[in-house]
Amino acid sequence: MNPRHIPALLVFGATAILSSTAQTQTAPAIPAARLAATAVPDGFQTFHNDFYWTDQVGARILTRSGCLCQFDGVFYWYGGNPRGFFEQYCYSSTDLVHWTNRGVILRQDVDANRIDVLYNDLTKKYVMFLKYDGNGAFLGIATSEKPEGPFTFLSQTLVDNARMGDMSVFKDTDGKAYIAYVSWAVGTNAQHGIYRMSDDYLTLDKRIYLWDIRSREAPHIFKRNGIYYYGTSRTAGIQSSGTSYYTATDLAGPWSPAKPLSTPGSNNSWDSQVDFVYPFQGTQGTLYMFAGDRWTKDLPKGRNGDYIWLPVEFDGDVPTVNYQQDWDLNLAAGTWRKFDPARNLAAGKTATASSDDGTNVASHATAPKTYQDYINTRWNSGPADAQWLMVDLGKATDINRVILKWGTNAAKSFKVQISTDGTAWTDLFSTAQGSSCSVTDEKFKTTSARYVRMNATERAPLLGGGRGRRGAAAGVPGAAPAPTPPAPVTGYSLFDFMVLKD
Repeated sequence: MNPRHIPALLVFGATAILSSTAQTQTAPAIPAARLAATAVPDGFQTFHNDFYWTDQVGARILTRSGCLCQFDGVFYWYGGNPRGFFEQYCYSSTDLVHWTNRGVILRQDVDANRIDVLYNDLTKKYVMFLKYDGNGAFLGIATSEKPEGPFTFLSQTLVDNARMGDMSVFKDTDGKAYIAYVSWAVGTNAQHGIYRMSDDYLTLDKRIYLWDIRSREAPHIFKRNGIYYYGTSRTAGIQSSGTSYYTATDLAGPWSPAKPLSTPGSNNSWDSQVDFVYPFQGTQGTLYMFAGDRWTKDLPKGRNGDYIWLPVEFDGDVPTVNYQQDWDLNLAAGTWRKFDPARNLAAGKTATASSDDGTNVASHATAPKTYQDYINTRWNSGPADAQWLMVDLGKATDINRVILKWGTNAAKSFKVQISTDGTAWTDLFSTAQGSSCSVTDEKFKTTSARYVRMNATERAPLLGGGRGRRGAAAGVPGAAPAPTPPAPVTGYSLFDFMVLKD
């Protein structure tokens, strides 16, 4: 995966066997304070698609071409800075919603992407695998004593005595690691292969399969119910692409013909190029989560944000990925549910605001909507920085959560407040880290209120986008400036103001 050929693939985890980009691994103990997860009243966390993921200071998360791992109860989201892939980043979380930027864990002077990280039980090291130095690339290896790095680059090597295209890593139940790669030995993107790694994961051991697959990239091996899957995407640059996969009961084959991934209503993996599917194994089952990079946005349909996370459903051994803008995951149980709009206590309730802009009135923020039409139903305020939007629940109601879906013009500094009479206000939540096109989803102790208000005092800056060679996206300390964004639309824009009692 690189700025010229960013792949689309689907990976599926296994009930007891995880893909390389979805690692739940044994590793040295870490301080108990880092294991304290956010309290969730009903055991579920909600993921929101079509918006940008942000870290603890409101900066956009940089994990392109990355992987999700879990080490001793802490999740680590690794990936590259898309503006050149010179830096690899790490973010950590205990709840998959609130992410802390651990900084640049590996920096190099060449394009390096398609990052995977494994913990090696023999050496007690964390091993990073990279598609190193360009589109026709080497296999790069780096190691660290800690999951959050820093990583030390060790080596680069040719595969089949030739440069390769995309690659990824799979770890089987016996602890063996395998590289899935696109071989350039007989032509650009002309063959695909599987190599077993040495026991310490630092060198190539033995090639166990090679076959002709042309004009396909983003290979990945994963396993579910004793079946291995080998996923690929079309070579389409950064354009979104549908996914195909092959199946076998042995890594040495034989492999089935290619099969298309079912995504009813979409022919391009829901406007994304898939990075991985993470298996959440719990007490009641295993939920497989599709994670995709969204390099190109379909703004007329509301397709925004850099990443999408979706639940994978299986009919026997056949996977399907349906679209959900919002969905809930129970980490402990390993189950998921659709986000039920009936849970939104503010839906259809009276909303008033300090100001409205044209037809984008306050009531739009509480009007029922779906992911297909939310982009056209929003509230816009007037131009002043000080603005508020208030929802009248009709009577005193127990609440413990507020969700705000911001448009391009979000609030950087704002409070969520409650009142019993609409005059005297109590603060529930405040921040100075709001971000454009993001979601604020905050839980708090159950309390009673009739009125709930968002009270904004400062607009968030518009964050730059795009890709380049050197530097980083906006919001990254020490990076070269991002492209100048367009002139802002005045006022605030808010698609949804949800109030819940979970």
